[in-house]
Amino acid sequence: MKTTLLSQLLNKFVKLTSLSLFLLIFFSMLVFVMPVYAQTKLSLGDIFTGLRSKKVTIEERNKLLTEAVKSRGITFSVTPEIEKELEDTGAAKDLIEAIKEKGGLVKPTIIPVSMATPNPTPVPTPNPTPAPTPAQPDFSTFQKKGDSNFVRGEYDAAVVNYTKAIELNPKEPSVYLSRGLVYYNRKFYDLAVTDYGKAIELDPKETTAYYYRGDSYEKLGDLQKASDDYKKVIALDATNDEAKTSLQRVDAQLNQNKRKEPVTSTAAKTETNSPSAPAKTEESSKSAEAPQMIEVGSMVEMASRLVQPNYPQGARSLSMGGSVQVNITIDEEGNPIAVKAVSGPPLLRNTCEEAIKKSKFKPVLVNNKPVKAKGFINFKFKTS
Repeated sequence: MKTTLLSQLLNKFVKLTSLSLFLLIFFSMLVFVMPVYAQTKLSLGDIFTGLRSKKVTIEERNKLLTEAVKSRGITFSVTPEIEKELEDTGAAKDLIEAIKEKGGLVKPTIIPVSMATPNPTPVPTPNPTPAPTPAQPDFSTFQKKGDSNFVRGEYDAAVVNYTKAIELNPKEPSVYLSRGLVYYNRKFYDLAVTDYGKAIELDPKETTAYYYRGDSYEKLGDLQKASDDYKKVIALDATNDEAKTSLQRVDAQLNQNKRKEPVTSTAAKTETNSPSAPAKTEESSKSAEAPQMIEVGSMVEMASRLVQPNYPQGARSLSMGGSVQVNITIDEEGNPIAVKAVSGPPLLRNTCEEAIKKSKFKPVLVNNKPVKAKGFINFKFKTS
């Protein structure tokens, strides 16, 4: 009796256990296996439903879904967002790889150019712009080169560039004046006179050309022409003290030369017999004894107080340097009464003149008497 009851209980347990196992297997086949035989592609929803099912462990879910994806395929493509959602839901690496293999990654759609836009109307290509022809050096280019050469003391190169400038524009007086200054500094006074003359022809009021032509005539020994040019400077510019001083010097020399001219015997006899002869002799004696202005050359050693010129900012910014010569005339007390920069860069001349005007010089004595004197000082400006 007891054996029968125990057998019945055991049979019931076996039957119950078998039923549970059967139901589990059946459910699994229903959810995972049966669709395989149906060969229906899995949707994204199917994948998420299978992953969220609690009937089996997550490992078994992944294994079954991986096999199903490989055998049936899927109806969707994988995007980075879907991949991330699958990972968060519990999809294993093998399952995701299988999904990618079957569905692939979504790639950006590339629209062919022919489909994206209609063929544009071809635009006629304009004639290509011809390469610009290098600009040929003009008058101002050669003039500026000549000025630069002159400032650096490159006199031969300056003459070449000034000559080219004249060939391009023979009606510009300033370039003749510039080339004349080069010849003057090279002591080619006859060539300088020619260029100054051309500058005067083109501009009859150019006082600088008259002055330097007069100075060149003086150095060539033609004192009368020098006197005429100095007078012309004063007529155009009554304040030009340097021209006045030069005129006094030249006229004094002309008068002295006239007194030294030989006279005929008749003239000598008349002079001797004339009652006024002693008066003229006395006058000549007084003129000979009267102090004359003298040339002293460089006046650096004569300066009791020599003010140095400032270096103008404009000239410094242009790296302009070189030598500036200032001609100076002092009175009997050593005070500058005529100051003129005659060579060197234009931007540096004014500051040199102002420095000399503030300077003081020792008086020049002739026979123990102070006299006026004329000389010069050179100032040098270095660019570095």
